[in-house]
Amino acid sequence: MAHVALPPNPAVLTGTLADWRQTLQAHYLRLGRASRQRRFMAALPDRSVRLIADSAGPDIVLAIKADGRVVGVLEIFAAAARHAEIGISVEDAYQGRGFGKALFIDGLAAAARIGVQTADLYFASENTGIRHLVQSAGGQIIQHGADCEAHIDIDRCHRLST
Repeated sequence: MAHVALPPNPAVLTGTLADWRQTLQAHYLRLGRASRQRRFMAALPDRSVRLIADSAGPDIVLAIKADGRVVGVLEIFAAAARHAEIGISVEDAYQGRGFGKALFIDGLAAAARIGVQTADLYFASENTGIRHLVQSAGGQIIQHGADCEAHIDIDRCHRLST
């Protein structure tokens, strides 16, 4: 039986919002066309990705590192009424290795720690990885053509394990 290495544990990024934006930009620019489509619902050019990173205002950013750099992020954007929107992305070469799952599990826990009770994720319908994670957490998915929105009740979600 082959040994499968577990992904490293995600960690909350420290530093200022400017530091976070710099990390996000570098990460976003390393995403391939399909990964940008999955993260931003469009295969955006570098210029657009830079603009998104430069104006990002997440309340928390979790990062997962491999090979000496951030290869995946989960951003939590808190809103009114104990609600948040979550964005998640993993570089192409690290997909399918549990990095997204680790970010998702730790991201829901981080959201709960800041008082978030419900969260939404928006993703392309072809993103089966996110679809599976949301369903595993007991979330609801509504499909609108090629796009999906997921609603998760964090207080009532099934507890996932890595």
